[in-house]
Amino acid sequence: MTIEKISVGALQVNCYILLDEETKKAIVIDPGDDADRIYKKLTSELNVECVAILLTHGHFDHILGVKELKGLTGAPVWAGADEYRLLGDADLNVSKRIRRAEEIIPDRLLKDGERVDVSGLSFKVIFTPGHTEGSVCYYFDKEGVLITGDTLFRFGYGRTDLPTGSEAALFSSITQRLFNLPPDTKCYPGHGEVTDIATERNNFGL
Repeated sequence: MTIEKISVGALQVNCYILLDEETKKAIVIDPGDDADRIYKKLTSELNVECVAILLTHGHFDHILGVKELKGLTGAPVWAGADEYRLLGDADLNVSKRIRRAEEIIPDRLLKDGERVDVSGLSFKVIFTPGHTEGSVCYYFDKEGVLITGDTLFRFGYGRTDLPTGSEAALFSSITQRLFNLPPDTKCYPGHGEVTDIATERNNFGL
């Protein structure tokens, strides 16, 4: 598996393209904006087909490119089951505040602990409520890779003062769910640089 990162939108969201070299298929995670750039990367540079668009959560800066990219690629949109409400409400996902009201209806709702296998890529869904009520992380256990969205950053974590956020829930998700993963697991966050579980456990004093 190869991981490509594109920083998109005004808030420089990390949009990830995860591709399988053998099948030439890819999934795109959190296309927050600039769908044309993402599509060009997929087709002109990587020469791969996007087979799914995954969302770690539904905040505006992670979803503004979703509909356009879906239209360009025909790929279905997948998200955690508990994020359905926020994705479909421009007030809750804060897109209305920036005058770019966006509402997304996922094609597939993923369950906590669900194993997904698609075109040579395999991952487990981990529900991590706190940043939003339906935030999820995607764990590629074979490769030791975790896509954390805004749940966990390098030396930090996501804000909890927006609709459906909970500091207590976020702390529990990080310490009880993510920190139980192998220490050398590489964490790819929604903003900032790559880190690993061991580093972040140490940062938490655990």
